[in-house]
Amino acid sequence: MTEEKFEVVTRHLVMEKDLNAFGNLFGGQMLAWIDEASALFVMQKIGYADFVTVNFDDVSFKAPARRGDQVVISSRITRTGKSSITVETIAAVEVPTTGMRNETIRCHVTFVCLLNNRPYPYFETQQYQDHLTRSGLRQP
Repeated sequence: MTEEKFEVVTRHLVMEKDLNAFGNLFGGQMLAWIDEASALFVMQKIGYADFVTVNFDDVSFKAPARRGDQVVISSRITRTGKSSITVETIAAVEVPTTGMRNETIRCHVTFVCLLNNRPYPYFETQQYQDHLTRSGLRQP
């Protein structure tokens, strides 16, 4: 696959329950949101849902998010292998009235497709090629 533009996957409102002891969004909560958003993005893009997260890489927290902030999570595919797919994901605080975004974290998340709980070379299958055709990503 070629490198794609980032697409908004989901948004979260930082609530009191999401904060650490110092009033910032707890890093573990942010990583959970990123894992979930990245997985949803991959499911939609590849037409397959039986996969697991195997790696978070290049995790870089750049700025905090605070109570009441709107966190926008966007992803793009950066690499596919036989059974794996890697996405780059950015979470940013967005000001709803202006649309301005301040990046808070950027990372790469890798997933491996499974079949019967074993790595599955999904990206080499006719099922995947058919999905690409149906979704308009590949010409018939």
